[in-house]
Amino acid sequence: MSPSSRRRAQTSPVAALTALVVVFTALSGYATVLDRAHPTADRDLDSATLTAVESALTDETGVVELSRLSDARSACPDGYSCRIVVAVDDVRRVAGPPSPTGADSSVTRVSVRTEPGRVGFGKLRVVVWS
Repeated sequence: MSPSSRRRAQTSPVAALTALVVVFTALSGYATVLDRAHPTADRDLDSATLTAVESALTDETGVVELSRLSDARSACPDGYSCRIVVAVDDVRRVAGPPSPTGADSSVTRVSVRTEPGRVGFGKLRVVVWS
């Protein structure tokens, strides 16, 4: 084969595309594993805990039941302490130990059943610390 041959250093387009797919798949797998390797202390636990606690407190209509407050602490992440506060009108219910200064917290507005047939708007606050 002469040095000026047209077939020199060429590859099939299918082989090149296959190689690209393999490289990009390997990079994305590496990035996924690297992301999951970070410790959870660097993650935003308060908003995820707020979502879990809210779903534990609400009934099938989406209204927070104050009677479920003590059971909602099971929605807190393992290895962390949390405090749950539901405030509506003049009623304030708390579950969990007092939170330290500087602990991460999240708040959302919720509908709360204060008594049978009466629903008010209130706030659900979750404080998480280790």
